[in-house]
Amino acid sequence: MKQEDIAQLEKLLPLADKYGLAYIVAFILMIVVIALLRAIAKGSLVPRELLDKAEEDRDRLQAILDKERSDFMQPTLDMLKKLKSDQTKDGG
Repeated sequence: MKQEDIAQLEKLLPLADKYGLAYIVAFILMIVVIALLRAIAKGSLVPRELLDKAEEDRDRLQAILDKERSDFMQPTLDMLKKLKSDQTKDGG
């Protein structure tokens, strides 16, 4: 063990003797559980299966939106192409 770890243990051991080891371990465990719950709530701790499923769903929905957008915009693009060709014929 490093000297720093030993010094930290020397500080904690009187507390364990005074308050009881079970209370200190319970306090540390409570901090760990709160940190895990916070990570889950923020979304930084997500099971891999759920992340993969969410990414597949996003990709599938994006493909659907891209197809709808291209179908919706096609008449406008055709009209712009006709206008451009008419303008080059008249002006050029």
